[in-house]
Amino acid sequence: MLESCQICGNEKNNRKHIAREMMFGTRDEFPYLECDSCGTVQIINIPDLARYYPADYYSFNNDSIEIEASIQRRIAARFIGKHLVTGKSLVGRRFAEMRPELTRLLPSSLLVPHVRITFDTRILDFGCGGGELLRTLRAFGFRSLVGADAFIDENKTFSGNVRIHKAGLADLEPAFDLIMLHHSFEHLPDPRSSLLQINRLLANDGTCLIRIPLVNYAWGKYGVNWVQLDPPRHLFLYTEQSFRQLAKGMGFEVEKVVYDSTAFQFFASEQYMMDIPMNDPRSFAGASETSIFTQQQIDDWDAEAARLNAEGRGDQACFYLKKQ
Repeated sequence: MLESCQICGNEKNNRKHIAREMMFGTRDEFPYLECDSCGTVQIINIPDLARYYPADYYSFNNDSIEIEASIQRRIAARFIGKHLVTGKSLVGRRFAEMRPELTRLLPSSLLVPHVRITFDTRILDFGCGGGELLRTLRAFGFRSLVGADAFIDENKTFSGNVRIHKAGLADLEPAFDLIMLHHSFEHLPDPRSSLLQINRLLANDGTCLIRIPLVNYAWGKYGVNWVQLDPPRHLFLYTEQSFRQLAKGMGFEVEKVVYDSTAFQFFASEQYMMDIPMNDPRSFAGASETSIFTQQQIDDWDAEAARLNAEGRGDQACFYLKKQ
């Protein structure tokens, strides 16, 4: 077939795949195009997406969050945040050792030297859903936090002046020191325009952090059953190289790439191969005794994910972008 790639424009030898919606088990079918040139996998026709983001979509369902469960956790989080961000709190260091489950809630992707994060960093989380990450960052001590998501029902404001807008990138005003898209960029119907808007919103010395699935080993192994294809919500799935080229064309330099895939690429894809949706009682949700997989299988997949990450073959990565 001669369907053109929307990323590189290639029209030759592109392959068509039919994938099913399996997160909610509708099994609706959607055609995807795999570019023979750049490797990008992309949906051919974008449907009305609103029905595929129901009220129980996972990123919307966070009225109560772990770090706000008690005053003790909030106090510990504030000290832990000071330790992790500034390295100057002995009390925070002690809390971090005592409460590793809280420490893990501050994403390691933010604690890297080239982000240069401080508590006053102006942060935008785009595709933030109900705002769980922003509220978590507030608990750790961050003070300038804005979120936006086109699929939430309405604007929201949380304690600490955490503001979440029902809005797209074009509706926002600059400037932000850090713009984060944690597994939301692949949901955007116009990636070029989106990157141009991000460039507009980003401060000249700011950083854009984009975490996305990548067409890699898991796609080769599972094909249309690869969990991160996630039809029809995921519209574009890139290789590392095709995303690098896209970002460069929109005025960015890729400063660093960190692979961070997990066992999820294996157990969830295996479930889809067996026609088990994500919302099925047999689906693995962190407790092997209630799923079809043993703990040994999960541990083996964790080890394989770590190996693939080290080899640059994991099924997701974090890209750090700077303005050219």
